[in-house]
Amino acid sequence: MKYIVFVSYETDAERKRVDYLLDKWSGRAKIKKPRGMVFIIDTEEANEFLEELLSKLSGNAAEKVEIYKIEEAVKKVEANVKTLHYTILEDTRVVGKFVEYLLSKLNATYSYSDALAKVYEVYTRKGRAIIKIIIRGNETSSVVFRIEGYGDAVGFLAERIDEEMKLFAGD
Repeated sequence: MKYIVFVSYETDAERKRVDYLLDKWSGRAKIKKPRGMVFIIDTEEANEFLEELLSKLSGNAAEKVEIYKIEEAVKKVEANVKTLHYTILEDTRVVGKFVEYLLSKLNATYSYSDALAKVYEVYTRKGRAIIKIIIRGNETSSVVFRIEGYGDAVGFLAERIDEEMKLFAGD
């Protein structure tokens, strides 16, 4: 079955990651990166539009145009989410410092904070994920990691975080 995929990217690094994925999948799927212009037209008069389009192109215009009828968009893939909870017998400042250290080990980049949490973005070989961290308490700290992403990145990060947090908590 054929699919047309539109990817909006913001940086050259994102584009390169998609190109790498296409190379990786080239042995498992037929992948064609169209040259020229790609657009979607929603009309009941497709033949009239095609005639006019073909009249605008030089050479063998019929070989230059491919058109596919879109039946239904593929349903969106749901993100994987894992939540990790820890209770640690340490002051929140100490726990916060350790969490910052752990995030630096993961090469996480700070994105933003809201009233409850700090949010970080992490790129791994397994993919990209968002980590939301909530630390509460005083002498005893409650720590929650909410990891969201696609593919294997979520499980990979959850395992690494869990391993480090258990060592820190002394479990």
